[in-house]
Amino acid sequence: MNYLEKLIFIDNEQHCEELCRILDSKYDITIAGDMKAAGDILRQSKANVSALLINANLQNEIWNAIEYVKNSNKLISIPILIFADENTPEDSFACLGSGVVDCICKPYISKIVKNRIANAISLTDSMSFYGIEALLKHLPSNIFLKDDECRYVFSTKYWHHLKKPDDDPNWTIRGLTDPEVRKDRDNALMAHKKDMEIIETGKGTTYTIEINEDGIQEFFQVIKQPLFNEEGFVTGIVGLINNTTEYELLKKKLREQAITDELTGLYNRAYLDEFIKTHDDDYYPLGIISADCDGLKEINDTYGHTAGDEYIKAAVSLFKQVLPKDSIMFRMGGDEFVILLPATSKEAVMHAAEQLRDTEKTFHIKDQELSISLGISVMASRLDGFDVCVAESDKNMYLEKKGKKKDRDGR
Repeated sequence: MNYLEKLIFIDNEQHCEELCRILDSKYDITIAGDMKAAGDILRQSKANVSALLINANLQNEIWNAIEYVKNSNKLISIPILIFADENTPEDSFACLGSGVVDCICKPYISKIVKNRIANAISLTDSMSFYGIEALLKHLPSNIFLKDDECRYVFSTKYWHHLKKPDDDPNWTIRGLTDPEVRKDRDNALMAHKKDMEIIETGKGTTYTIEINEDGIQEFFQVIKQPLFNEEGFVTGIVGLINNTTEYELLKKKLREQAITDELTGLYNRAYLDEFIKTHDDDYYPLGIISADCDGLKEINDTYGHTAGDEYIKAAVSLFKQVLPKDSIMFRMGGDEFVILLPATSKEAVMHAAEQLRDTEKTFHIKDQELSISLGISVMASRLDGFDVCVAESDKNMYLEKKGKKKDRDGR
């Protein structure tokens, strides 16, 4: 079943009969004597009314209708048209442009009448470009449109990372590119490069940027898609920017928890496995130090596990105090550690180990001096094999630990 669009005529003298006959097959028509009666129909009608048509001689009803539509809470308003005969006074058309969108005058030609009403309904149903822009400003995301030269057509939000003059309230982003409006030049150039790629290839992209300004770290997800004309040519870019700072910081926190040892704050064994697979070649030669705390069991047995934890943390403090800042430290479990020294020769690794031995006695837990057994190796390239080199440093570490035990036992 086809439902007809609904029209309400306001006419107390039945001047609309001819129009009703013309429109009867196309619209569901209701006639009201005044705006009060029309308002009752509008409130009670299950179907949305598409337009109001008012006799041009009923000036009070026309202005009442304009006021009614203006105060309506509908997102899309109802178009108001007036209809007139040859004797309608000129001042009856003052309402045009003040809320009335069109006028239908005699002689009533069917095709013209239907076309004017359809255009009025279409005009009101469709928002203007600026109306859409104003509506989108209510969303928390930033929605933007750029032309085929990567210039902004509009942007619904002006965030603080834009360089816009504070003394110009009429400043607009329209007609400018990212390098012209963004404070962060690196991000601006990257954004412009991606825009040009979209224009050239017709392929969209999604990426996340980080902005650090005034001590504030923020993350923004940027989604860009090309716009095409009917011939398939790219005519612009539509984009969406979401502030994902909370999500990214949470993700970063969870990532850190996944790869970090809770007690010491060093990287854990899981991250060592990841590092082995992902590190760059410029880390070579890669110095490796295996370390193990001596006498931890005695500390735990004598003073408790809390003191044992402090003993382990004292070892970490020693590493951080003595070793280079770019050292990468892993707690393998218990009191065992692996420390990597990027771009370090065997002589430099041996020197670092000696510095650790010379400094360790300055750390104490209760009346126990810190003692750590160390072993070293150097991985010249990936061909050496990480597991093989760590096994070598572990072997050297256990030999040192065994030697210390012999000295304590007097053998």
